[in-house]
Amino acid sequence: MALAKEWYYLLHPKVVHLVTTVDGKGRINAAPMSWVTPISDDPPLILVAAWYESDTYRNVEETGELVLNVAPKGLKDKVLVCAEDFPRGVNELEKAGLTWSPSKAVKPPRVNGCVAWIECKAKVLVKKEAYSFIIAEAKAVEVKEGCYENFLPKVEVLLHAGGEAYSALRVV
Repeated sequence: MALAKEWYYLLHPKVVHLVTTVDGKGRINAAPMSWVTPISDDPPLILVAAWYESDTYRNVEETGELVLNVAPKGLKDKVLVCAEDFPRGVNELEKAGLTWSPSKAVKPPRVNGCVAWIECKAKVLVKKEAYSFIIAEAKAVEVKEGCYENFLPKVEVLLHAGGEAYSALRVV
C-alpha cells in the first residue's frame, strides 16, 4: 500500500493551541497550532513543531517565550482568523476580535476565553528543512475554574481533525 499524502491524519485529532508570542519590540503574534506534544513531565517539557519562517518561530528565537492557550470549540472562528497570513507585526488577536491579559511568568499574553494556559520558556530550538522544533519548559500553568476535572476537560475543547476539519473533545 502506498503512503497517502494525508498519512498524518491518522495521528489526529489533536488539541488546538492558540500560541501567543511577542517579538523583540513587544508586538503580539498569535497562531493556532496542533502539532504540540508533551515530551517530559519532570521537567515539564513540550515540543512544538512550527514552520521555520513563521512569526511564531522567529519570535521565540528573539524572546525565548511562548504561551499555549487551550481554546474551547466556541472560539473556533476567531482562532481560524489567527491562522490567516498577516504581515509581520500585525496583532492577530486584534484582527480576530479576541482580548488578552498579562501572563504570570512570561511576556506573551494569555488569550481571554480560553480554558487553560501554559506559559513556557524555550529550552532548545531546532531548524530542519522547512520546519522547526521548539522544546519549551512550562513555567506556569493555569486552568479556568470548572473547565477540567481530574485532568479531563469538562468543556468541549477545540480539536484539529486534519486539513480544514475541526471537532471538539467530549469525555465519555
